[in-house]
Amino acid sequence: MKKLVISIILLSCLFSTFFANAQTEKMVEYWDDVDFSDTALVSSQAFRDKLIGYLYQFTNAEEKSFDSLTINGLDIVLKRAKANMRVYEFVLELALNGYTGMGRSMVTDYLLNYPQLAEGEITMEEGLRLDSITEPYQKVRVGAKAPDYSDVTMDGKPYRLYDSEAKNIIVFFWSTDCEYCHDFLVQIRKNLDLESDFELVTFALADNEQEANSTLKKMRLPGYHFYDDSRWEGKAFMVYHVTSTPTVFVLDENKMIVCKPYDWKDLKEWLRLNK
Repeated sequence: MKKLVISIILLSCLFSTFFANAQTEKMVEYWDDVDFSDTALVSSQAFRDKLIGYLYQFTNAEEKSFDSLTINGLDIVLKRAKANMRVYEFVLELALNGYTGMGRSMVTDYLLNYPQLAEGEITMEEGLRLDSITEPYQKVRVGAKAPDYSDVTMDGKPYRLYDSEAKNIIVFFWSTDCEYCHDFLVQIRKNLDLESDFELVTFALADNEQEANSTLKKMRLPGYHFYDDSRWEGKAFMVYHVTSTPTVFVLDENKMIVCKPYDWKDLKEWLRLNK
C-alpha cells in the first residue's frame, strides 16, 4: 500500500511538471507572431489588447498559484520585450498599473526589480527612463517608508501620520459604492483591536462628505477618517499612488510599509505569520 501511495505521488508530480511545461510552451508560442523590436508596438491598440488578453488568462488561476503563474507569464513577455527598451517600458508600465490596481503586491514588487534585465545591459538613459516610470510605485512598495499625511478628519480632529504612536497603522482607501470595501472594513472592525493594537486611517471616495460620513457611521468604525472632494486627485490618493479601491497598507511603528493585503484573508494570513 505504501509503495502504491508513493507511486501515485510521483505520477502526480510528473503530471504537474508536464502540465506546467506545456503551459509555459503555450505562453511562449503566444508571442511568436510579434516583432518586439518594432517601436510601433507601443502605439498599437492590437498589441495592447493582445497583452491584456495574455495577462488576463492568469486571473482565472487559483489564488495560491496566481502570483507565481503571473510572474512566470510576465517573465516570458518581458524577456522578448527587451529587444526594444521602448517596448519593455510600455509592457512594464501597463503591468505595474494593472497589478497595483488589483492589489497584487508580490507581482508589483517583482516588476520593480526590472525582470530579465541584467546589470550593464541597458544605457544610463534607459535606466533613468525606467526609474521615472517606477518611482511612484517604489515609494509605496513593501519595505518603503510610507508617505506622511496630515489633515483634519471629517469630525474635525487634526491628524498627522508621522506623529502617531500606534504600533501598527492600517491605511485604507475605499469607496462608498464598493461593497467589497465595506466587507473588508467590517472584518477589520470585528477581528482587530482598533483601540490599542491597530490604528485605522481611512480615505473615502464618495459623491460628497455626508455620504462618506453616513456610511462610516453605519459600519461603526473607530479611527481617523478623511474625505477629499478631489476624489482620485486628492492628496492622499496621489501620494500613495492609489488607482483602485480597496487599496490597503499596513504600517509598523516606524511607519514602514510591512504589508499590502489584497483582501481580509490576505491580511489575516499576514497577522498569523507576524504574531
